[in-house]
Amino acid sequence: MSSSHKCGNCGSTQTRETEEDYAIVCAECGLVIEEAFLVEDVGIAQRSDGSHYRQGQYVDESGPRFGRIPGCSRDSRQVTLDKARTNIIRVAGDLKIPSNSNIIDLTLETYKLALLNGFVKGRPSDHVTAACLYIILRQERTHHMLLDFSDVLRTNVYTLGHTFLRLCQCLNIQLPVIDPSLYIPRFAMLLEFENKTQAVIKTAERLVQRMNRDWMSTGRRPSGLCGAALLVAAKLHDFHRTLRDVVRVVRICDVTLRKRLREFEKTAVADLTPAEFEAIDFNDLEECDPPAFTRLREREAAAAAAA
Repeated sequence: MSSSHKCGNCGSTQTRETEEDYAIVCAECGLVIEEAFLVEDVGIAQRSDGSHYRQGQYVDESGPRFGRIPGCSRDSRQVTLDKARTNIIRVAGDLKIPSNSNIIDLTLETYKLALLNGFVKGRPSDHVTAACLYIILRQERTHHMLLDFSDVLRTNVYTLGHTFLRLCQCLNIQLPVIDPSLYIPRFAMLLEFENKTQAVIKTAERLVQRMNRDWMSTGRRPSGLCGAALLVAAKLHDFHRTLRDVVRVVRICDVTLRKRLREFEKTAVADLTPAEFEAIDFNDLEECDPPAFTRLREREAAAAAAA
């Protein structure tokens, strides 16, 4: 590129800026015309030809190791990060996450990676920050759901889910499988089991663990398992909770909940009495076949009988 700098060796005005240390060098002979020294403050300096230039620039702690982001100067990059932190703190506050939590800093670091990889461009900033925060919450194994972010941002949950999945692919992030037991206490509090809340939670968690051994959790969303486990646990503790009550709290459709209950009815645990349920060790029970395999066998048996 052409500039006001003139090479003292060959006289050329064609210069370029190095990406490693941001020095200005001659494009013809390679002579270093101006070096980007670190200074304590931004000021005005004078060149050898009498012209003036700004000396120094503000560099954050991430500094040169991130390189330059295409189409983004250092000042604008810092403004973008400041806005991202503000959005993260706002969403985290709505989700009852303390602003001084380490989760905020981890989320911002994830956002920096997204910015570095060009993922932010062309996407709503609040969607990207929400996806970054959800990734950290999944890694920390909290009880937050993507639906919570949808409520806070007032946007479609599938749109957020698409951004979240794309970000995981972009950053090559492998998240742990969701443990449905994480959501049991949250849903149990909303169903109001009075002084037996902890007992219901313990029973529902045992049911979820057994559902996992009976292959009911494979390929299923955790909300459906939680709903079925809480409905059964409520009946075991003499609480009358309807399908509508559970659907309203867990936020799934009644068809999904009925399917999970029908699958549970075919397990060995469903045949136990309340007294047996409390006394027996689930490890002593035989594991059931996966629900999909069981349905296939039933269809084959029905077809054979019809023939």
